[in-house]
Amino acid sequence: MSRTKQLAMRRSILVAECALQRTTLAAQSHALGRITGWISASNGLVERLKNMPGWVSALLAGMLVLMPGRAVSLARNGLMIWQIWRNLKSNMDSK
Repeated sequence: MSRTKQLAMRRSILVAECALQRTTLAAQSHALGRITGWISASNGLVERLKNMPGWVSALLAGMLVLMPGRAVSLARNGLMIWQIWRNLKSNMDSK
């Protein structure tokens, strides 16, 4: 096989790989867009909850009364979610 045919074959393989990578990237970016859309929506909810600390405290107290055995687990999960949200929000604000 001549050098020209080898290069043409190699080029067609690379072009096919690029097309596959573009398709994969498009699918991944679409999924990421859904995630960041949810984060933006939750940001508005958090801002509204900041303006209602009494309601939030009452909700938390009610949950503690109804589920005292799960209080530590709920607090741990809530703290973890809050830390993740805070990190994501700071990353979004910096871009």
